[in-house]
Amino acid sequence: MNAALRALARGFMRVCFPQVRQLPAAQLAAWLADHSRPQPLLLDVRQPEEFAVSHLAGARRVDFSSRAKDVLAGVPPEQSIVCYCAAGWRSSLMARRLTRAGHWEVFNLEGSIFDWASEGRPLEHDGQPAHEVHPFNWLGRLLLPRKVRASVASLRH
Repeated sequence: MNAALRALARGFMRVCFPQVRQLPAAQLAAWLADHSRPQPLLLDVRQPEEFAVSHLAGARRVDFSSRAKDVLAGVPPEQSIVCYCAAGWRSSLMARRLTRAGHWEVFNLEGSIFDWASEGRPLEHDGQPAHEVHPFNWLGRLLLPRKVRASVASLRH
């Protein structure tokens, strides 16, 4: 059930953001493992409490409301960027914003951290391996398998 809902969410993101390049988790994993290739800047577009539970190694958290020029400050124009959030909405918006600001090598991690974690890919917390993801809201609880769903007291509605 979780996998089917995540597939539906991926399709929804593609329909809503046809101009945003979607990068499947397997392709990002291969890219990150290929040290002969310049590594992308990973932008985590989630709330601090989500990032605090876990994130992709080396990711930089940015506020969803950040202006593109502020996010891109100090980022070389040729630097590839991969945005991610929980399921893909916030990160697709950020990817679109960065592309519209003139940065051309911008991707959204398709399925975002929910797919990444559900596929058993590595996460970290305070520099140590992590195995759970903040579900963000009630829908996130449906999208994430229990084995990777963090138990959190308060969720967004």
